[in-house]
Amino acid sequence: MKPMGNEIHNGVPAFGLQYGLKVEYYFKDQNYALSTGLFGGIGDGGLHGRDTLTALNGGKSVTERYTTNNLILPLYLKLKTNPFKQRFKLYGEVGFQMVFNVSARANYSSSIPYPHPNPAVDPITIDKENVLRNGNEVQELIPGFRYNPFDFRLSVGAGTEYAVGEKTSVFFALHYNNGFVNIINDKSVNPKHDATVVRNVLLTVGAMF
Repeated sequence: MKPMGNEIHNGVPAFGLQYGLKVEYYFKDQNYALSTGLFGGIGDGGLHGRDTLTALNGGKSVTERYTTNNLILPLYLKLKTNPFKQRFKLYGEVGFQMVFNVSARANYSSSIPYPHPNPAVDPITIDKENVLRNGNEVQELIPGFRYNPFDFRLSVGAGTEYAVGEKTSVFFALHYNNGFVNIINDKSVNPKHDATVVRNVLLTVGAMF
């Protein structure tokens, strides 16, 4: 996750996982193809320094860690070389990913207190919450606070294929994905200057039949 402004800061690096089915349609020239598929993903990322949470935590910065489950629909233009050394081919891909977030759970390094509706009751604390849900408890502190259910990411990458049979090959690829959607709706910051986007590097290993 990458904050674009000065108020919110990066958290620690994190790892994720994607899995799914890839389909390719080749044009008459076998060096060009459209590549798509359907993938599931588990993402992880962190932030810290949100002013509202820092103030509620007595001036100490709160680390926010987000774990997401999503469905990913990619579309790439694939350019592939002719075979060399009989079995190897190199390729490049450029395109985009449409990401639909199914769940997003926030975990906070410090429990965040907010007043109970009944003043006679002690404040409620939040240490984890499903922030994809509209009406989540964090909205009691930051109106409209919610993880965006949709993301659009530009993707560029390159890889290699190795033929292990007449119609079977294995491939290895590396992609860089750059999100364009403000992934966390927070009305306490300026979305034009303090937007948070998802950026990641994806290592892919798979087989084509």
